[in-house]
Amino acid sequence: AMGKVRKWKGAHAGRASSTTKVPQLRSSWEERLQERAERAAVLAAQREVDETIRASKRAEREARQAKEKKKEENKLKGLQYQVINNTSKIKKMSKKQLRLIRKMDTTGVAPKPALPVAKKSKAGK
Repeated sequence: AMGKVRKWKGAHAGRASSTTKVPQLRSSWEERLQERAERAAVLAAQREVDETIRASKRAEREARQAKEKKKEENKLKGLQYQVINNTSKIKKMSKKQLRLIRKMDTTGVAPKPALPVAKKSKAGK
C-alpha cells in the first residue's frame, strides 16, 4: 500500500472496468428491426404524400391546358376573316399585310390555325 490511508475513501470492491456500466455500442437485433420498420413506415407515408401532391399538380396542369385550349378555340370562332381567292393579291401585299395573313380552315369543321404564312386560296382565279 503506497501513500496514506484515507479513512473517507471506501475500500475498492474490484476493478473499475467491472464496476462501471458502459452502454452497448450496438443496439439489440429487435431494436434494429423496430427502427427499420419505423423508417420504412415513414418513407411509405412520405411517398404517399408526394404522390398526392404530384397528382394534384398534374390535375391542375391538365385543367389549365384545357382552359387555354378552349379559350383559343373560342377566340378563333369569334374571328372575322376575309377569304383571299386571288393568289396574285398575296404577291402584291406588303410585309406588314403578309404578317396578318393566316392559313385556316374556314369550313367550320375544326378551326385549327396552320402556319401563319399564307392564306388558303383557289388556284386559277
